[in-house]
Amino acid sequence: MITERLVQAVLIVLLALVLFYGIYTSYQKHIQLDYLESLEETAVTVDGEDMTLSDLGFYVLFQEQRIENKAEVYNADSTKDFWNIHVNGIFIQAQAKKSAMEMAVHDRIFYRAAAEDGVVLTSEEKQRLEDVRTDFWSDLYDEQKERLPGTYESINAVMKEIALAQKYQQRLSDEMDTTYAGLNYDGYDYKQLLKSEHKVKINKKVWDRVVFGDITLTHDKVNYINGYEGEGEEEEE
Repeated sequence: MITERLVQAVLIVLLALVLFYGIYTSYQKHIQLDYLESLEETAVTVDGEDMTLSDLGFYVLFQEQRIENKAEVYNADSTKDFWNIHVNGIFIQAQAKKSAMEMAVHDRIFYRAAAEDGVVLTSEEKQRLEDVRTDFWSDLYDEQKERLPGTYESINAVMKEIALAQKYQQRLSDEMDTTYAGLNYDGYDYKQLLKSEHKVKINKKVWDRVVFGDITLTHDKVNYINGYEGEGEEEEE
């Protein structure tokens, strides 16, 4: 009898611990992440290589600046209104977040391929890269420059990686006899390559807690949209 009661007590304790862990995990998952304080957290693993939130810093700046520009046209007095619009089954905030991740994964895959293939930039291409960098930094909002999701040097380095990725993309499109656009991050040919040849694993414990629109910018309204709406090869960690 004592043994049975002991087993029942142990089972009850174990069940309570499991329930507590589930509730705690769910609670932690929905706490908004302080992006700028979590730059070394892994956001996604691409073919076995971890990419941190810092590695995604350029894409955060790019997407938030791009959407905020449109938001100012939509309603300059309350730009968050635009971020919370629902279009084609997804909120603009969630779409910006989704696009940032997909662009980062795409560029890392093509950059690594470029490096393995010995692709380098010509003097002319290096000058174009400098022009792109100049335009990028001048287009950012002052607040974004103060709230960089990474260092100035690391963000510039990503822009160089993108330039190499784009050069490789052009070479690959010629080899495959397809269009350059087809190998963009949202292109059909790229998605087929991604599905058949690459492994992408999003760290949802981190990425689900990232709230776009409020990383390098500040708004006066609560951004209630969260989560990543992915498809295909992305897996939960």
